[in-house]
Amino acid sequence: MARPTFHQYKSGHSVELLKSGKQYFSACVEAIDNAVRYIHFQTYIIDDDATGNKIIDALIRAAGRGVRVYFLLDAYGGRSFTGQMEKAVEEAGIFFRRFSPRLISSDFQLSLRLHHKVLLVDGQHAIIGGMNVADRYRGKRGMKEWLDYAVSVRGPECARILFILKKLWNRTFIKRKERAAETMHNPVVHDQNIRVRIVQNNWYRNKIEILKSYRAILRHSGDRIFLMASYFLPGRHERKLLRDASRRGVDITIILSAESDAPMFKRATNFLYRFILRNNIRIYEYLPSNLHAKVAVVDGIWTTIGSYNMNHLSDYGSIEMNVNILDSGFALDFEKQIRSTIRKDCREVTFDTYQHRTTWLSRLIDWSSYQMIRLLLRMLFLLTSKGPKKHSV
Repeated sequence: MARPTFHQYKSGHSVELLKSGKQYFSACVEAIDNAVRYIHFQTYIIDDDATGNKIIDALIRAAGRGVRVYFLLDAYGGRSFTGQMEKAVEEAGIFFRRFSPRLISSDFQLSLRLHHKVLLVDGQHAIIGGMNVADRYRGKRGMKEWLDYAVSVRGPECARILFILKKLWNRTFIKRKERAAETMHNPVVHDQNIRVRIVQNNWYRNKIEILKSYRAILRHSGDRIFLMASYFLPGRHERKLLRDASRRGVDITIILSAESDAPMFKRATNFLYRFILRNNIRIYEYLPSNLHAKVAVVDGIWTTIGSYNMNHLSDYGSIEMNVNILDSGFALDFEKQIRSTIRKDCREVTFDTYQHRTTWLSRLIDWSSYQMIRLLLRMLFLLTSKGPKKHSV
């Protein structure tokens, strides 16, 4: 594999892979409980259930110790965050805001959604992934957790994470006492010395770093690609890159969910199965629960994990953050986990099985869903555009 823009990666990081379920949420609670000075917590969804209250209780404990806690929740995704929960966090001294509470802004543009799932503690430790805060991501008796991943990161790139989170928190007028003013000097360098780059997508601000990194890695891949995708609907450009990579001999495996919480989106993805399979790309469907992961591992050296889905909603309508990791040890360990998941928990969809399980009616419904999603995403693009962009997507 060629080395696309790898000079932008910083060394000196400690990185740990976290899986949905108790491991991820226990790591979040432990990080919050270890906070001394400040916490930034930004998420799309937090439910009023055992998992949501577990995280809220930890944030309240931190505020009780004198830690400054900034809690930014997307207004649309966070609709299940009740008024009672909001009152509890504010009474505890937590600085709480809902991101973009109006769907239409004063200049008639559809607001972007905050799709981050980020926790930053004291500017030294960040947890970034694709999991919202709800029981379905942690699991409970009789319900297996949705499959997703995050990474625990310590090292120099935490300064960039702080900069991004602060900018979002301070982006509109708020009281001086509520503004985040923390800075980082001389970040700690860790012996694990993993190279990391924090990337973001915010089309409204001309930030398409995640999309560009996906395109670069698809263009320069040389041996194998593993993609785990929850809402998989790549654009024409990305489909061409996948096709071209397969034609030059790259072994591509895509793991999707057998069932989805978004049936129309799943139908639209089904419409792409024929294209994927005809280009000799393997499809596996995850069976035990919903697959919510958004990760890629390429050539046993490069990994990306975060909130970004490979579709135009993440490109045009959401603010996203991913961690790109350039390390063969991490990538090979993660690849081993993915292969194990495929072997134990997935079924392969071949062209023959796809043909046998579809009818003309189901294919018509898939096509109609695909066209409807494309239309909705095109409308979203037009509504979120504020003028000519510097980049072509």
